[in-house]
Amino acid sequence: MRQLIVASIVIAMAPALRAQRGAPFLAVNVQSEVVKAAPYSAEVVNESSQTLSDGNRIFRKTTSRVYRDTEGRTRREEDRPNGSPAITISDPVAGMSWTLDIDRRTARQTPFNPRIFEGTVDRSAELERLNVLINGQLAWFERPRGGGLVASRSNEQVADEKLAPRTIEGVRVEGTRRTSTLAAGSIGNERAIVVTNEEWTSPELKVLVLSEHSDPRSGTTTYKLVNLKRVEPAATLFQLPADYTVVQAEAGGRGGRSGAPR
Repeated sequence: MRQLIVASIVIAMAPALRAQRGAPFLAVNVQSEVVKAAPYSAEVVNESSQTLSDGNRIFRKTTSRVYRDTEGRTRREEDRPNGSPAITISDPVAGMSWTLDIDRRTARQTPFNPRIFEGTVDRSAELERLNVLINGQLAWFERPRGGGLVASRSNEQVADEKLAPRTIEGVRVEGTRRTSTLAAGSIGNERAIVVTNEEWTSPELKVLVLSEHSDPRSGTTTYKLVNLKRVEPAATLFQLPADYTVVQAEAGGRGGRSGAPR
């Protein structure tokens, strides 16, 4: 039987947004099914590129690896500059997550919780979009009091488009494109500002395979799975090493960071 995970997430606005009058903290309910019988492993690549007015370019890239077994357990390994990866194991069957500290040989244990991978707010401090991965899959979400998920303004036009299915990394994916157009003069801009966000998700694996975001003010960001393999990962990947010491953490405690689109 598939399990249902329900969690409440409170989004803290950036200081500049909190300074605005009437910019409250927002809470949303996140719901996601634990995916079973759909094992896979893949590398995760996050890239961002921004071109400055003087022609200079800022490019960032992070890499990580993700594994999911038949029971829905997941493991994430994020590469870090110090050479020691950040490893998180999530086990919805046991209802626990562990953040491994390779240097200290410890495993911080917490109740199984969702991981926030991307959240954005509009200039009125309203929740615009929240991408969450739970158990290695893209979750769906809703406002506690109902209503839409995108807070648009009278001078902003939002258009959603369903794209023709395609194949990425050997799996069939379905795509959507959201185009947000900010009218000229809205924020002192001489011309309209067009922001696009494109996402490709595998209905069978229920994972986000590719995401591309483009904003002329901040550049482009890309999240993608590469070297995707649809085989059962080794069982040892989801087990704690025998020489690790388990450290208990309070419910809701923060674990290690996971790779995500920014």
